[in-house]
Amino acid sequence: MFSDTDLDSFRQRFTQGLARMLDDDALGAFILVLANSMQDEPLHAALMPALRTRFTTLMAAFDAGRLQGAPDDVAVFEALAKRGIEAFGTWEMRCAGPWQLAFNPLRALRPPRGAGDKFTSIRQPFDPDRFHFDKPFLRPEIMAEVDFDGTPLRIMYHKFPFAPYHLMLLPKASAHLPQVIDDATHRLLWRISEAAGRTLPGFGLACNTLGGGASINHLHAHAFVDTTPLPIERPQWAHNGGASDYPLHCRRLSSVEESADAIDELNHRNQPFNLFYRPGHCYLLPRRPQGDDRVPSWLRSAAWFEVCGGFNLFDRDRFDSLDATEIEQGLRTLRV
Repeated sequence: MFSDTDLDSFRQRFTQGLARMLDDDALGAFILVLANSMQDEPLHAALMPALRTRFTTLMAAFDAGRLQGAPDDVAVFEALAKRGIEAFGTWEMRCAGPWQLAFNPLRALRPPRGAGDKFTSIRQPFDPDRFHFDKPFLRPEIMAEVDFDGTPLRIMYHKFPFAPYHLMLLPKASAHLPQVIDDATHRLLWRISEAAGRTLPGFGLACNTLGGGASINHLHAHAFVDTTPLPIERPQWAHNGGASDYPLHCRRLSSVEESADAIDELNHRNQPFNLFYRPGHCYLLPRRPQGDDRVPSWLRSAAWFEVCGGFNLFDRDRFDSLDATEIEQGLRTLRV
């Protein structure tokens, strides 16, 4: 899918898929479309008329005690019912020094999943009784299912996005593989990044290990499309050839073999890490496990986006007041 389309076609397909999702009666689909509509004004304007109509229908069912959906979705809708969907506007963006901040209050409603689990190991068996991406009620959230280099690849919309055109990639989704970034997975993601980068400017790919921000133990990666570089890509940092040290230990690796060896070493040491791919290279960041009490509370669930310098904030005062010094000091607490 990524290698056979251009940027305009991809964006059109992304938007049309969201619009079609509103034809479904699923409560989860409504929540997903609402959250995705807020990433920019054109998308918001295109989807809001249908969202308002669907919200009115869902509110009638909610008021009558007939609202049906997964428990997590019902809990999210209860919060929406109290405030109304007009209370949630499109993302607001600002910079604090080199760091990117977004005011994205709807993301605060997302279920925590396993983000609060105490870290024990980056290798844990898949548990079919916990939330995973192959649940039947998630079928409407699939954008496409394709074959990539002989590997079945499921592409899903992100239900609570925090990056532009945010998608989830699941290799062999029905095989129920655990969230382990092993050699084969890394090489697959490297090839996807290179293939997509040939036609989609701004394509990025990222993943978290267990303990590194992954809240769901089902093999997946994050994809997005944004031509604005992330803060970790700024030329000022030493890993990019600059003079400034990044707050976390970071390696920019331009060889799939070298990066595979580095990832294997971290897996062998049971060391949580985050990976961020651009075509032809990746950034590898070992870090303290999520939930570590030596890390400020606002960073304890940090994943790939935060360690790359992007922050989604849900509180208006926090969005307005967070400064570059506090961000850098917070990131340094994640160092290992």
